[in-house]
Amino acid sequence: MRIAILGAGFSPIPPPMQGGTEWIVYHQARELAKRGHKILLFAGRGTKENFTDPNMEVLEINLEKAENDPSLTEGSRNLRLEMIILALVSQGLIDRKEDFELILNNMRGEAVFLPIAKLIDKPFVNVMHLNLFPQLANLFAKYKTPIITISKSQRKGFENLNHLATVYNCVDTKKFVFNDKPEDYLLMMATIGRHKNQASAIRVAKKLGMRLVLAGKIRDKDYFEEIKKEIDGEQIKYFGELGFDEKLELYQKAKAFIFPIKWNEPFGLVMIEAMSCGTPVAAFNKGAVPEVVVNGKSGFVVENEEAMEEALKKIESISREDCRKQVEENFTVEKMIDDYEKALLSLSR
Repeated sequence: MRIAILGAGFSPIPPPMQGGTEWIVYHQARELAKRGHKILLFAGRGTKENFTDPNMEVLEINLEKAENDPSLTEGSRNLRLEMIILALVSQGLIDRKEDFELILNNMRGEAVFLPIAKLIDKPFVNVMHLNLFPQLANLFAKYKTPIITISKSQRKGFENLNHLATVYNCVDTKKFVFNDKPEDYLLMMATIGRHKNQASAIRVAKKLGMRLVLAGKIRDKDYFEEIKKEIDGEQIKYFGELGFDEKLELYQKAKAFIFPIKWNEPFGLVMIEAMSCGTPVAAFNKGAVPEVVVNGKSGFVVENEEAMEEALKKIESISREDCRKQVEENFTVEKMIDDYEKALLSLSR
């Protein structure tokens, strides 16, 4: 197949720091190219140097993300910058339409590409890294867009759409290495935001008298200001956004990974990164969590803070080997690419 993969606008592939979708795009592009497919990858500056496969060509989107002072710029500046990215990618698709057979989209702003794909008469497959909502679903229905969900839970309420496949995200088990000698702290690796709910993680850790490490970029500054007073640098630590080596060490040495999310998580890549290292997960029963964590086997799926506290009291009953096995059987790079390849080949026949 000849596939145009739409990756990321601002970020290089793979990302230099934490990043979920960008790593999935990296594996898509790299592994499909290794299997002989011709890949045209749209991604941010700094991507070309990361790929050497002759089956791959990278089109870098040379627009740097500006750090805007909100007191000096209008509130929609970041949105306007993102629209420039979408315009550049759209033009690239038009200019290079003879070089690919289908489009595999991972970028947000997917609605913009639907009329472009129709105009150039190319199949457009949208990977749902974020959740569906009625207005977007209505547009997908209008264009009969094939969509790939990253969990079965994403389909709920939208069963009438053109669901091409469900393909679970993956983790590179060769990089996220198993460790059977954890230390005595809890870990939550996630963007700092109200929907991720670090406040619950802090309350649970304090009630149990355990240390907690928080890591992730700040999305909601107001929310961070609310929880910052609880971060004392001793029992509760915040490490910010981390590079791979620092992130890996935290995963490997954590006694448990906690994920008290408030929203319907589309997948939760951080959970399989933790489990690949042998670290069990305690997570709220939202979105894809019960598809990723086997309750009582690779962690605990709970309904509230009190249940999470009780689960963490018995976290040592979870075998770290079983956590790793859950990943090896369900969430490897090879399995994800097998599933993408099967789905895309069915469309191209």
